[in-house]
Formats: sequence, C-alpha cells, structure tokens
Amino acid sequence: MNVADKKNRGWYAVYTKSHFERKVNVVLSKKKITTFLPLRRGKTRIAGFYRFTEVPLFRSYLFINISPNSEEYFNVLNTTGVSNIVKRGNSPCPIPSEIIESLQKLVEKMNDEISVITQIKRGERVMIIKGPLKGTIGEMLKVDNRKYKFVVNVDILGRAVEISIPPEYVDRI
Repeated sequence: MNVADKKNRGWYAVYTKSHFERKVNVVLSKKKITTFLPLRRGKTRIAGFYRFTEVPLFRSYLFINISPNSEEYFNVLNTTGVSNIVKRGNSPCPIPSEIIESLQKLVEKMNDEISVITQIKRGERVMIIKGPLKGTIGEMLKVDNRKYKFVVNVDILGRAVEISIPPEYVDRI
C-alpha cells in the first residue's frame, strides 16, 4: 500500500447477503482489512425457541476502513457474501469517522439499552410484532411524529381498521 492509499482511507458501509455479516467480517479480517461489525444483545428465534445472543445492530451491514481506489476495494467486492459497497451515484459513500467512533462507544458501553429505530414510511406493508395483534399484517397509513405512534391499516374480515401503535410494535415486511 502506498502513501496516497493511506491518506484516502475512510470508513464505508458494506451491504451483505442476509445473515452473512459475521462470515464476511471474519473473511475480511483474514484479508487484513479493518472492519467494524456493531453487535448488540438481542433475541433470536432458533428452531421455534427464543435465545439471547449477539445480533448485528444493522442487519446486512458492516463497516470497513479502506481506500476506495485500492486493491482492497476489489478484495471486498470479491468476498463471498458481499453484495456491494454502499454508493452515492457511482462512487462509494464515505462515513465520517466520528460516527463510527460514536457507534463503537455506544456498543461498548450501552449494549443492553440499544435498539434500532427503523424509519417506516407511509404506504409500506408492515407486520405487528408485539402486543395483542402480533402477526397481523397491514399498511402504514400515517406516522405521527409528535406522539411517536404509528397508525396502521389492518385488514380484518375484509374491512379496514385504524389503530395507533407504538413504533416498537411494528416492523417492515
């Protein structure tokens, strides 16, 4: 690696195939590429049972520190399980190192209290994952930012029902 490559190094997000985050992280580490896979304690369902384990903070993503014009870039793209490096237009989109450092501190210090907020937009299909309507599928009608509640259109018996639900009760399908 030459001096110019060291100067241009930055953090980038890698989009992986579903559930390949850990495998890609191990392979890239063996290739001597600096990676960061933020993990949090979470509940996973394995063979019908829930178990507490470490799960990726951002599903299908991990972070790498490379120079975008180097051989490392192509090594990442040629890694099994990597779908792409997140881009803006035709060039990789850098992530400020301050954000990566903040994520590292959060994961290190506050692991039990971290939860990911998924921004669900109007018109998206969603499933209720908690509460008495768990498993019900509907459409997002409105996101009320003042009350932090969602209004979901749930089809029951061929009729529409509007209900307000806390954001943590809803997940994108």
